[in-house]
This record gives sequence, C-alpha cells and structure tokens, in this order.
Amino acid sequence: MPIQADLCVIGSGPGGYICAIRAARLGLNAVVVEADRLGGVCTNTGCIPTKALLRSAEVFHLAGDAASYGVRVTDVEADFPAMMKRKDRVTASLSRGIGALLKDAGVQVVSGWGRLAGPNTVQVETAEGTETITAGSIVLATGSSAAVPPVPGLDGDGVITSDGALALEEVPGSMLIVGAGAVGVEWASLFATLGATVTVVEMLDRMVPVEDAEISALLRKSFLGRGVGLHLGAAVQNVSGPSGSMRVEIKKADGATETLESEIVLNATGRTPNSGELGLETIGVSTERGAIQVDDRLRTNIPNICAIGDVTGNAMLAHVASHQGVVVAENLAGGDSRMDYRTIPAATFCHPEIASVGLTEEQAVAEYGGAVVGRFSYMASGRARTYGDTEGLLKLVAEPKYQALVGMHIIGTSASEMIAEGVLAIKLEATLDDLRDVVHAHPTFPELTGEAAWEAVGQPLNTFARKT
Repeated sequence: MPIQADLCVIGSGPGGYICAIRAARLGLNAVVVEADRLGGVCTNTGCIPTKALLRSAEVFHLAGDAASYGVRVTDVEADFPAMMKRKDRVTASLSRGIGALLKDAGVQVVSGWGRLAGPNTVQVETAEGTETITAGSIVLATGSSAAVPPVPGLDGDGVITSDGALALEEVPGSMLIVGAGAVGVEWASLFATLGATVTVVEMLDRMVPVEDAEISALLRKSFLGRGVGLHLGAAVQNVSGPSGSMRVEIKKADGATETLESEIVLNATGRTPNSGELGLETIGVSTERGAIQVDDRLRTNIPNICAIGDVTGNAMLAHVASHQGVVVAENLAGGDSRMDYRTIPAATFCHPEIASVGLTEEQAVAEYGGAVVGRFSYMASGRARTYGDTEGLLKLVAEPKYQALVGMHIIGTSASEMIAEGVLAIKLEATLDDLRDVVHAHPTFPELTGEAAWEAVGQPLNTFARKT
C-alpha cells in the first residue's frame, strides 16, 4: 500500500529535515526521503566535516605557537589520519542526532532515491524495490553538487573537489586550488596551516569576490603573509598530468600564460543544483539553468510543490535552507511566512575568519547615493590583544539619511559569532545611534561593533580620530 502523508520532503539536508520536523510539530504528517546519509551534504561532506578539520588545524597552529602564550609544548605534530577520524566521529554523531530528532517528531524516513511521479506522488527506489508515497504537498530539498567548468582536464583523475579532499589520507606536499570563493579559501587555509604549499587561482580580480572589497584586500594580504601563492584575475586554460604531478596552464589578465605545477588540483569553483533525475519534467516544474524557480514563499509553478535550499540556486547556504524549510512548513500549516534575504549572514571559516551581512560599501553607495562607514581594528581591541590574535577589522555600513545600519563586514577571530549582532540590528532597523547606546561587555570581541559605530560619526573612543 502507498504511504499516505500530508507532506513528503525529498532530501534530509539542513533544509529538508528542519522542514519536516517543523511541519510535524505543527500537526502535519510528514515523510522524508533520503538516498544517502541523514543530514545531506552539510552534515556529511560539507559544512560540518570541513569545520571539524579547520578546528584541528587551528589547534595544531596554537600548539606550535604555544611559547608565545607562556606554555611549553614540544614535538608538535599534525596527525592527519587522526584529524580525519575525528571529523568522521563528529559527522556521524550529528547524522545520528538528526535521525533521533526526526523520530522524536514522528517523521517517517524512507531510504532511497525519490522522484516525482505526479503532482502528489513520489516514487522511491529502495533497496527492496519501489515505494510509493502520496502527499498533499511535496518539498524538493535535494541540495547541490560541485560544479565543474568546461575547462579541459578539470574533470580529470588528478583533480578533486571537496568530496575528494575529505577523503585524502595525507597532507599533500602541494595543492593548487581553482577558485577563491568561500570553499576555496577555507581549503587553502586548512592545508597551508598543515604545511602544504598552496596556490590559489581565481578568475576575478580579488579573493572572496562577493565580500566587501576592503575585506577581500585584507584577506589577500593575510594569505600572502602566510606564503599562499595567489593568481588573481587569472583563468585556468588547461589541466594535465597524472595525480601527483599536475600541470595547470593559466592565462593572466594581461594575456600572458603561465604553467603551474602541483601534486593535487582542487576544483572549488562553485556548486550546481541537484535538480536532475527528480522527474521535474513529468509535471512541468519550472527551472532556470538547473535551479528550481520559486517565489518568496518557496512555491514552484506547481501549487502544491515547493523547493528549498541549494536546489533553488538562491543564497546557497545551509542556514538559508533551514529557514526556508521553516517558512514552507508554517505556510503549509496555514501561516503566511515569506523569505527576507536582506538579513542573511554569510561566514567563511578560513583564518582569519570572514563574516558579513547586508550591503557592501559599494552596494550602499549605489543604492543610497552614499554611505556612512565606521571601522575598528582588532589591533586596538583589548580582547584581541589578550587572545593573541590582532589581525582583522570590523566595518559598519549605514545609509546616509537616518544612519540606519545596512551592512556589517568582519575579518578576524570570532567573526562568525559576532555577525549575529549585525543581523539583528539590520532586521530591527537599528541606527548607528542605537549601536552606540548598546553596552558591550568588556573585554570582548563584540565591543568592536560599538567602537566602529563611534568611529563612523567621527567620535572614536579607543582609536585615534581620523584626520580631515
């Protein structure tokens, strides 16, 4: 007999499982279909395992620098296989936890590949055969995969993606990373810390190009200081050679070509929605370049079918997918929720960390005709001094009329934690006056926010006044 449900979610990543749990808590009978491990890419091959490895690298770095903190440590060594085992334990525990959460909420999990067989029907290819699910509503939450640009050799045997990097058995002597977005700089930071010779090639003229230009420039300076090779404004023309002896031909902005050599090439040029083999053509679900098209309620052109997360191609971040899942669940339960993308934070866990929300300075100038900008350096922070890491900057961007905050950009320790204040401030339409009135605990990193607000109006407290 077919499984009957109010809601069937295809995919159990951070969007899918949250959607199912929220729907179940609101009284809907929900079913989740998952072809692999619960938690999707984020938990198993994305956010969580990479951050676990980055934490291991951070501990290794701190141990090697222990003397500067008055701690004697000898024979510091990076045990990469042990780091990988720790990563596996972390991901496995979280995946099991998701299973327990779904069970607690009363959500049924069907293991297998699900595809649309009609507007209310999902067919699942399981290990035992075919399972049919009929549901009043269907949510597509199938995530994304690493994109491979049409560059000769970039899909060859010696080229890996994030998945391949997570399966490495040892730190390579050298690694060339194609792409300086969030994924590329995180892997670059990790392997450079562990001792590999790292080179990054980016087609655009700056690193993390979606970030504020000032933040990008500071990251470039930091990476160069750590010995990471950078080729910005350079396009990869060809990749050749066997694994362990790769050759990458690049074309620079001035038209000159150069051939780089590396043991491993890591492709980090972005991601593409997993919309194939879902049966979208069966009922005519609209897509554009592989991304499922949705409105601000995450509805497709088929009334009872929604899509969330990376498969929509919109703000491909795990926390966006989770919130989209909540929006969908609440609407299916009779609510009227919509997505607001103005206050979506982004975090990049390289060293130094980067986090941002809202408009960059350039975007604010374009939208408002000007911007009020405040900055505060980690160098002037008491907490950063005691912590032992003074590299970084917090930057506030406000619109000129009311000085309402429209953007916050951070590079430095704890940036991913500090950005939450900027998210809330923009959501609540806080002004620079409001941020100056907030009392921050001392000594803490969030103090930088208040200090930057004072600096924005030319009245700095703990840094020198700007010369006019």
